Amino acid sequence: MMTFTGLVKSGGVFVVKGKDGSEKQLISFTAVDALGNTFSCQMWPDDQQHAQLLQLIGSLRRQRIQFEIAGYTVRLRKFQDGRTAPQINFIVTNVTQPDPTQAALASGLFFSGTVKTGNVFDLNTKNGPSKLISLTAIDELGNAWPCQMWPDDPQHAQLVPVIASARRQSVGFEVVSYALRMRQFQDGRPDQPQVNFTVSRVSLPGLNVQVA
Repeated sequence: MMTFTGLVKSGGVFVVKGKDGSEKQLISFTAVDALGNTFSCQMWPDDQQHAQLLQLIGSLRRQRIQFEIAGYTVRLRKFQDGRTAPQINFIVTNVTQPDPTQAALASGLFFSGTVKTGNVFDLNTKNGPSKLISLTAIDELGNAWPCQMWPDDPQHAQLVPVIASARRQSVGFEVVSYALRMRQFQDGRPDQPQVNFTVSRVSLPGLNVQVA
């Protein structure tokens, strides 16, 4: 499960036309965490909370919010001026507002699930050879989260020797940023938009990796 706690930056409702000519009301809002990362979020009419949030979203600016991410889509967006750029949208559910009288919870994007694959790749940096940790995590809905940890993370040295053994292990981590890019394939396939999540504070209980 991927869960978010933070603030609503802006939000509204948009009418989206389907291929069959039907119209749907799409709830769209941008959430921001304590590190300044922004998350473009959507809720579609098939969510059981849609009717309730439809009435509230316009008044949630600068309000604390929590939600779960049910899925995400990465696509190549075309702008009116002809530019194209990768874009990610997060499909959210179970949206709540924390009690304002209670102490604020830690702001950020937090994951709990299972490691599908993990590996280490050699890097050539300006400070010499190093290692990039790469792992794919799976949540309970089957969403795949491609993750990376870079050498500047204080936990990096601890994870390098164990990440290849983490397959099928329970994992928890915090997302500290994400990057969108166009991935180039060597087999001639067309370039595809791709997201990578940079993670920190990784916990792998089965391998005795705990967050301090």
